[in-house]
Amino acid sequence: MSKVSLRRISVVFFSLQEKWYRNKGAKRYRNIEEFRNMTAKMSSLVTCLFRGARSATWSGALGGALMGLLAAATPAKAAQLAAGPNGEFVFDTENSVTDVTVLTGDTVTFGHGHTPFTTDPGNSIGTLNGGAPNSVLGIGEPQSGPFASSSVQVSWAGRSGGDTFLVNNSGLDFYIFESGNSDNIDTVAVSALGKSGPTDFFYERATNFTSTTSPSVGYWTFGYDLSWFGLAEGDAIQGLEVSNFSPFATVNPIAGFAGTGNRGFVDFGGATGELIEGGLGDRFLGTTLSACGPVVDDGGAGANSYYFSFCLPGFESFDTDPDLVYIVATGENGVAEFTSMNGGVDVPEPSSLVALVALAGWGIVRRKLA
Repeated sequence: MSKVSLRRISVVFFSLQEKWYRNKGAKRYRNIEEFRNMTAKMSSLVTCLFRGARSATWSGALGGALMGLLAAATPAKAAQLAAGPNGEFVFDTENSVTDVTVLTGDTVTFGHGHTPFTTDPGNSIGTLNGGAPNSVLGIGEPQSGPFASSSVQVSWAGRSGGDTFLVNNSGLDFYIFESGNSDNIDTVAVSALGKSGPTDFFYERATNFTSTTSPSVGYWTFGYDLSWFGLAEGDAIQGLEVSNFSPFATVNPIAGFAGTGNRGFVDFGGATGELIEGGLGDRFLGTTLSACGPVVDDGGAGANSYYFSFCLPGFESFDTDPDLVYIVATGENGVAEFTSMNGGVDVPEPSSLVALVALAGWGIVRRKLA
């Protein structure tokens, strides 16, 4: 076989491998480096095949094919972390958001010591916004006074491998981790940025609280299923917009959650739907504070559970001011699925490609022997 023919085969072979990675391999390899290691093994396989062909030794070619099959078709398992009080929130750090842009409002950045996110210091939300490693990004600052909207946009635009659109699969699709205290929760409204535009903002109450630096200091976990936002299974999004809301905003629950004040689309003006449940805004109600005496203000009939009942002047109508720690995609067993902007084109699995090359090599050997 001529050098030109060998070169053409190699070009076609590795072109197919690259397409396979961009459409399917991102679910099986942590990053592009692991994929390149795999293709290097595939290259060794091809070399074994054609060395066997030149020497007319079919056993050498077949042996090379089998070794390459075992080495190349078995990808390394992606490293995962587990968050939550019992490690119930599983995710791969390679699927954390990579880009953060402040859209509206005032923000602050400060450090955090929340594990397990400290093991991925470069992808904390405050860090991605220009802060030091392991930094929180607080939005909705300051809390006191008239409501002022504050929002950020996050995406996976810098994700390795080229697949940057998160695919909606069954179950939860992403987590938002928010820094706070066990007696204080500031949650978020979230919009999913799909190919056809953004969804309405969605509210979901926190799942639970995890202590980290002290029994009362840690993070709240919010899990979201993109199907709740109205996306069909298989649809993909390019990012999220995260916003605060006033203590007078309301929610229109999705089917099955009427009467809960939870899991629904946010009405920032509070004109429709139900009062939002899940906050801890009344935690000072009925207590006596040294700064101002008894706390009696609960915000009235129009205030939701995020009304911050306090008694200092100017603090009677707090906004939510979430302190965003980490946002990451997840999926079944913690494995998220991503695709490219153009969607996927089915190409053979690595093992299928190995088999094709092995057959091609066998045909070359037979011709040589003949």
